Amino acid sequence: MKTILIYIIGCLIAYCLGSISPSLLFSKMKKTDLRKDGSGNLGASNTTLLLGWKFGVLVGLIDILKGTIPVLLARFLFPGLSYLPFAVALCAVLGHIFPFYLKGKGGKGFATFMGIILGLDWRFFIIIGVTVIIVTLVTDYIVIGTFTAIFSFPIWLILISNVKWSFLLILPLTVIIFVKHIENIGRIIRKEEKGISHTFKKKK
Repeated sequence: MKTILIYIIGCLIAYCLGSISPSLLFSKMKKTDLRKDGSGNLGASNTTLLLGWKFGVLVGLIDILKGTIPVLLARFLFPGLSYLPFAVALCAVLGHIFPFYLKGKGGKGFATFMGIILGLDWRFFIIIGVTVIIVTLVTDYIVIGTFTAIFSFPIWLILISNVKWSFLLILPLTVIIFVKHIENIGRIIRKEEKGISHTFKKKK
C-alpha cells in the first residue's frame, strides 16, 4: 500500500511540475499569444520562432528541468522502486503537453522529453543531444531532430536499461509527441514551416 501511495504522489507531483508553462509567462510579457501564432503551442520551439532564440533557450532549459528534477528525485529518494523514475518521467511530460489549467493545451513535449532522458540516462542525453543539434542544423528543421530523439530513446532502453519493461512507460510519449508534430511535417511538405535559420535572423 505504501509503495502504491509513493507512486501516486510521485506521479502527481511530476505532472504538476511538468504543467508549469514558462512560455505562457514570457508570451504575456511580450504581449504575444503563442497559442494563436506560429504552430500554436506553448513549447520551446514556438517560443524560439516567435520570441527569438534567447527566450526559446530559456524556455527550453526550464522545460528540460521540469523533466529532470522529478526523475532525479525519484531515483535518489526511492532507489528500490525501479519503475518509479520512468512513471514520473511519463507524468512530467504529460503535464507539459496536457496542463489541467490550460484545458490540456500545452507544449508538444520535446524539451521535457529531453529532460527525462537527462534524468534517466545522462550518457544517452549527451549522444542524442549532439545528434539532434546536428540533424536540426543540417535539415534546418527542429521537428526532424525531435523525431530522432523520441524514436531512438525507447530503443536505447530496450538495449541498455536494467529495468526490463521500462520502455513501455516511455513509448506512449513517443506516440503522443509524434502525433503532436504531424502538422509540422505537413507544413514542411507545403514549404510553410519556418526553419531554424529563420530563428537566428530574428531580432531581439
